[in-house]
Amino acid sequence: MFDPFDPDWLERLGIPRTYFKLKTKEYRFWFRALYEKLDSRIDFKGIPDEWPKEFLKFLLWANGKCAVFSTEQWGKVVSLITAMSGFNFYWQPTKISVSSPLYTNILTLHKDVEVVHLTPNFTGVFDLLDFYSTRLSELSKSIQIGIINSKLPCVLAANSKQESELLKAIYDQIQSGESLIVYKNKLNSGEILPRKEMFTTWMQDFRQTYIVTELLDNMEKILNQFYMEIGLTPQLEDSKAHTLNAEMGAQNEMSCARFQTWINCLEESIDHVNKLFGMNMEVEYAQSNVEANGDALEESESSAERNLGAKK
Repeated sequence: MFDPFDPDWLERLGIPRTYFKLKTKEYRFWFRALYEKLDSRIDFKGIPDEWPKEFLKFLLWANGKCAVFSTEQWGKVVSLITAMSGFNFYWQPTKISVSSPLYTNILTLHKDVEVVHLTPNFTGVFDLLDFYSTRLSELSKSIQIGIINSKLPCVLAANSKQESELLKAIYDQIQSGESLIVYKNKLNSGEILPRKEMFTTWMQDFRQTYIVTELLDNMEKILNQFYMEIGLTPQLEDSKAHTLNAEMGAQNEMSCARFQTWINCLEESIDHVNKLFGMNMEVEYAQSNVEANGDALEESESSAERNLGAKK
């Protein structure tokens, strides 16, 4: 079964098999989460049934390119590109080295093979995922530490081990949800506990040091930056609920700029594949439900305005 994070696959892409193993669990969580968000942004139509879409998309996200060629045994196939060589006058490759467990060869571009590529310079976007995963994983650890620290309301001072054990028992009962604690205020010797000394406390105003809210806001900002990278409209903060339409339009333009470059490269390279091999491949920009509903609402409003104008 194809696993995009299999160590063997990572090594084929030039990523040491120890890379993910040495990363923190927070990093691996965010890398997979961001990869799945990215993977949802495009879809392919008209590809052969035997081509796994996830395999095709993984080659594009990770390696930036994949080779499409025809073989006598397997027909039209898609494969990992291991090298590009024989550059022409414009520094464009003319030879493509393809490799799989069952087939290895060097093919001539535009004659035996075509390359579907994601970016103009034939590179993938794993660096993008690594950039944001690193920051989000560090924030996640800070948030967890902040939550743990916020659970410490005070420090109690005890004069003996017996007093310490009593205070621990009382604290455990409070933390378990009991609102009223009654205890016998005597030691085994019959001596009454010195209440004032026993309950000397060190209190901390955690509102001054509680930064989890700020960290969550920072996480949302980083996620919004990532969404803009992959063509998703970022979520506005409450304080910007009344943002001008011009600013909203600018944010939408920024969120589509880089992703549109990817779509253009895919469409152009897929057109070469279709012409050489007589295929009908297409790449589609996968809209989210929010975007689709927004487009439908906009179209409905435009239709209503046209109908109103016609009546007038």
